Formats: sequence, structure tokens, C-alpha cells
Amino acid sequence: MVKLICPLCSSTVEIPDDALDGELFEHDACGAQVEVYVEEGKKKLRLAEGISEDWGE
Repeated sequence: MVKLICPLCSSTVEIPDDALDGELFEHDACGAQVEVYVEEGKKKLRLAEGISEDWGE
């Protein structure tokens, strides 16, 4: 597991080592939807944007 900082609440988020660029996670502590991205070879988190349900449409 990789420990990263939540961009919303600044607490630690544990992400699997094999998480892919663009993969989404929910931070249990604050409920934020976060997205993994890679910058300069390191995994980081940002708030996920544009998440919506299509309900099978």
C-alpha cells in the first residue's frame, strides 16, 4: 500500500501499490472521490472531477 495525502482533508489515504493512473477511490475518512495520477514518476491524488452515474443509459 502507498500512503498519499487527500487533497480535500489532508489526511492519509492508502492506495494499492498497483493502482493505475486515472483510477478512482473514495476516501473513507471524508468521503472525497480521489483520482490517482502520476507526476514525475510518483503517484499523487487529486479530487476526481465530473463523476456521474449514467444508470445504464
